[in-house]
Amino acid sequence: MYIYQHKNWPQWKWDQTQVNQLLIELIGKQQHFLGKLEGLGFDVCEKTALESEIKDILNNSEIEGNQLQESQIRSSIAKNLGIDSDEPINKSIETEGAINLFLDATRNFKAALTSDRLFDWHAGLFPTGRTAGIKIEVAKYRTSQEPMQIVSGAMGREKVHYEAPPSSQVPKMMDELLEYINTGKDHPYIKACIAHLWFEVIHPFEDGNGRIGRAIVDKLLCEADDSTFRYYSFSSTILKDTKAYYKELNKASFNTMDITPWINWMLHLIIESIELSEKILQKVDLKRQFWEKHQVTELNNRQQKVLKKLLDIAEININADRWSRINKCSKMTATRDINDLIEKGIFIKSESGGRSTYYQINWHE
Repeated sequence: MYIYQHKNWPQWKWDQTQVNQLLIELIGKQQHFLGKLEGLGFDVCEKTALESEIKDILNNSEIEGNQLQESQIRSSIAKNLGIDSDEPINKSIETEGAINLFLDATRNFKAALTSDRLFDWHAGLFPTGRTAGIKIEVAKYRTSQEPMQIVSGAMGREKVHYEAPPSSQVPKMMDELLEYINTGKDHPYIKACIAHLWFEVIHPFEDGNGRIGRAIVDKLLCEADDSTFRYYSFSSTILKDTKAYYKELNKASFNTMDITPWINWMLHLIIESIELSEKILQKVDLKRQFWEKHQVTELNNRQQKVLKKLLDIAEININADRWSRINKCSKMTATRDINDLIEKGIFIKSESGGRSTYYQINWHE
């Protein structure tokens, strides 16, 4: 029996004692992380948000097998945050839709979530009205009388993992969900867990349910932080183990209204998201310290260009060949630029060895 067929649907139950213990741990992690951010200043906050939000948009799509261009996302989010970016501003319509979905969910997190708003998100994700070359219903809940099923396996030997409620039930079920999201009194972290499962159980659209369902989580995480910026990425943590994500969703979609295991699993996931963002914060702060230290160091345009690239990645090596390709200059010029950075204490020779000599930023200088 699917969970929506339960006689008590949608009266969710969970073990308050178990969940509260984990919720307290999560809030402690959140407060520690946000406090550390605040202590490092507004510039670090903005740039941490930039890196986290880029990953969130990229990974929300990649979970569904859709690859977007990071450079296109970076330029848009940087512009939205008021940060200078050298990346191109041209975007595909698919990337535009993914960015707008994220920005509306987060920047407007205090606004009520309505069916019309969800329809706008859906239209943005499918601007041509097609997915994988197949025409779909866009900017409306599904109406097909055919069952909405999640299946795997070759044609003729398909395995049905889940069958969503009939389309005739979707509008009423979505009204109940939206009322809970907008007026429910549970902590936003708990609401995020419940709302995501609830939305995925209904599966209200012909396609795009995963991406929109995770955008709803982003909106509620903004409520939890009381911030329009996303400093930690739920989607990035899911992408590390998508099989576990779908397995837990599937388990929670059957039989019982007691969703304690699902809430516990999702709260652990959000804790892991915050821990991953600690690494992003460390990287951003390293970049800040680097440019602060070298604000009066004389660097030519080629050196600045390469250093910006290396600081974005933080650990990669570079050699004269790659330097010349990035700057479209001769290898002799590249070698001269590199030697100048060594003399200034910015570069050291890498210990990676190999035929070619590699260099990396001297973080300990």
